[in-house]
Amino acid sequence: MSGELKVALISGPAYDPLYECLPAFTAETGIRVNVAFKGDHPTLNHHLAALTEVPYDLVSTHTKYAPSQLEFLAPLDGLVDESALEDFVPLLLNLASVDGKLYAIPRNIDVRLLHYRIDLIAKPPSTWDDLLELARRENAPPEHYGFLFPGRESGLFGTFFELAEMAGARLFPENLVPEIENEGGRWALELLRTFYREGLVPTELPDWHYDKVHECFRAGRAAMVGDWPGYYALYRDAGLSKVHDRLGLSPYPIGPAGKSLAYGGGHTFALTKHGVNKPEALKLLLHLTAFEQQLAEARKGCVPVRRSVMRQMQMEADDANRARLAMLEEVIAKHILIPPKFARYPEVEEVLWRTVQQAILNQVSVDDALKQMREQISRIVQGD
Repeated sequence: MSGELKVALISGPAYDPLYECLPAFTAETGIRVNVAFKGDHPTLNHHLAALTEVPYDLVSTHTKYAPSQLEFLAPLDGLVDESALEDFVPLLLNLASVDGKLYAIPRNIDVRLLHYRIDLIAKPPSTWDDLLELARRENAPPEHYGFLFPGRESGLFGTFFELAEMAGARLFPENLVPEIENEGGRWALELLRTFYREGLVPTELPDWHYDKVHECFRAGRAAMVGDWPGYYALYRDAGLSKVHDRLGLSPYPIGPAGKSLAYGGGHTFALTKHGVNKPEALKLLLHLTAFEQQLAEARKGCVPVRRSVMRQMQMEADDANRARLAMLEEVIAKHILIPPKFARYPEVEEVLWRTVQQAILNQVSVDDALKQMREQISRIVQGD
């Protein structure tokens, strides 16, 4: 088997190590892999959405974005043998399906944990009010800040989603129009605004997506951060991380509605309608999601979505990592917050994060921001 495949992949320190397997794939199969586009998820999504025709054979996508990409994604039913899917956690296969059809193979599942410095904080906060007080107490800029969260795009949207739902608001009721003009919505937006107004986060935070936030905490410049599993190995690396020996983890604190929730979903790989008829593309898809690749990513911190990989990790992990995996499994089982599947979801996310950011920067009042979000999303859902 020979030929060349053209692919578009998500990029960043949590994702790039996997692609080191591509030269070995080429050596074994003779199939060349042309990584014709790489970018973070917002960049990748905008790139794909702007194309009149998607020329790639395989793409990185995500369970929350796939419903908006069905125009160029190919269903995998009948193409991937059922026996090849038996090892995957059913929740992830369900998330990777739309209207009963499987459109991607899971790469991982993402939910955030609270990361904190045990040299500054003896006990993690049990509520978000406690977290705010700890952030104020441990805020010592520019040496370090009290708390970090992504200040833009999907990371900021997800943070507001979590907080609003933990306060009793609903972003995605049955009609998909947010029920956020209430105490829960105001509390969530006011909390984010307070972090910024009081200087508990860096001034430049509105320019920061996931990677910059991670780098700031890894450099020892914050007391707490909500962060994702894929960065764990970097945090534990003594050569890269100033917090490698002082890292504490806990589930998110409880919000005013008495619950802890973590926004979640799964990164996946999918075949396009351009690539679905190429046996080489299917071979690459199965290679990227094989046991060996998922084990390598799990060893760097990702949450396995193959049950065999999770069993292997539980056997080989040290006590700290074993406790982390158990914590993540509990969050996924009991506290995960998953958005509904609908084609215009990326538009909703785009509207929400921009308006949330304007409110954080005091460019619009909290009440006006909540009203704008409801009105804007109502128009999107109605197809205007």
